[in-house]
Amino acid sequence: MRLRATNLGWRAGRQTIVAGVSLEIVPGETFGLIGPNGSGKSTLLRLMAGLAPRPEGAVHLDGIPLNTLSRRDVARAIAFVEQIAETSEALTVRDVVELGRTPWLSALAPFGPQDTAIVDEALRVVGLTAMGRRRWSTLSGGERQRVQIARALAQRPRLLMLDEPTNHLDIHHQLSLLRLVSRLPVTVVMALHDLNQAMGCDRLAVMEGGRLAACGPPAEVLTPARLADIFRVRATALLDPADATTHFRFRCLED
Repeated sequence: MRLRATNLGWRAGRQTIVAGVSLEIVPGETFGLIGPNGSGKSTLLRLMAGLAPRPEGAVHLDGIPLNTLSRRDVARAIAFVEQIAETSEALTVRDVVELGRTPWLSALAPFGPQDTAIVDEALRVVGLTAMGRRRWSTLSGGERQRVQIARALAQRPRLLMLDEPTNHLDIHHQLSLLRLVSRLPVTVVMALHDLNQAMGCDRLAVMEGGRLAACGPPAEVLTPARLADIFRVRATALLDPADATTHFRFRCLED
């Protein structure tokens, strides 16, 4: 799925949170949004998913204006995973994942064997098959994050959006999740804090003060000068001899 954002903006009262962002995300790529705290990356993600009220600008999905599509059609195309998901309902893990099938159900197409198989597969992919009967209220933050990702996968979207998906996860599950995301046959857009994790994306957009500061392949975007200017860190690029990938070591500019 191709997503095009044109002059996207959003204000909270008199405060501008995102302003004048235009970018295009091509089918099949993994696209990362990065930037310091408060730079607008999470808001931009919500704007592109059609979740922010009264936005400025426009979003097109495969050439179709997002605001002309029904909520059901949008939900069939886009799955959104928030940083924190809460519910007061007494739901089990499986109940939550089954919610991902909602856009595909109707009176004429109720939940059936095919939906059960899709939910089973989503639970298997995130390693939660044995936890299907666990209550949501008993889960850790990392477990809840994995359940929400399973729900998104059960939705069978063409575009998967994730806001800080590795938050609350231990290092094993962070790496497992990023490997999983890289293998999914969908277009992926995710906001990330960890710049070394962001190096695994096909392209990155750097946000600063609500505006798009740079966009391109990680090696072109994450330059020492830009890291110092926007993130206020001194970065040393290190080459991993195991696989020849680049990783950064960071120090505060004051050091």
